[in-house]
Amino acid sequence: MPVTFPSYPFYFLRHGVTDHNVRRVVMGQMDVPLNDLGRRQARAAAAMIGGLGIASIASSPLVRARETAEIVAAELGLPVIMVEDLQERDWGEMTGRPYHELIREITPRFAEGAEEFSRRVISAISSLTGAEPALVVAHSGICRVLRRHLAAGDAAGQVPNALPLRFAPLPDGGWREDAVAASCAMSG
Repeated sequence: MPVTFPSYPFYFLRHGVTDHNVRRVVMGQMDVPLNDLGRRQARAAAAMIGGLGIASIASSPLVRARETAEIVAAELGLPVIMVEDLQERDWGEMTGRPYHELIREITPRFAEGAEEFSRRVISAISSLTGAEPALVVAHSGICRVLRRHLAAGDAAGQVPNALPLRFAPLPDGGWREDAVAASCAMSG
């Protein structure tokens, strides 16, 4: 049965920075909290999207995304819906290794395959039933899958921490990705 993707705009927010991001360590489904900068980034992102009319928030249950979503939700006065399938890709034996050792085109032992991960992500986004427009708070891998599936943005490109992105359908059936504002991504 084919998956029907939503035909309305939605927002995406990668979690704030963690110490593992700073050290360039593969996290995958490792549960790593935000650091102080990541919490400041989440508050700045909340302020940026406060006037966008976000009506629902779906989040990965991993603590770095959940914490980011909860900070945003507190500012917007909305609940957070945890969606298991919005977790980052399971990188198997690469989890905890230096990022430069990761080769995305090769599935490490005990890892989730790229096709399986993509199907999981698209199915999760397709099944979101919250009010529109929705905010999805998750991980860089989730955003890369969205970019590939929607042909919006550079699928291999950088996904900055805590920079709100808007995905919007185009009249020709394609999609467009826009950063809400570049000032949200703090260095660190």
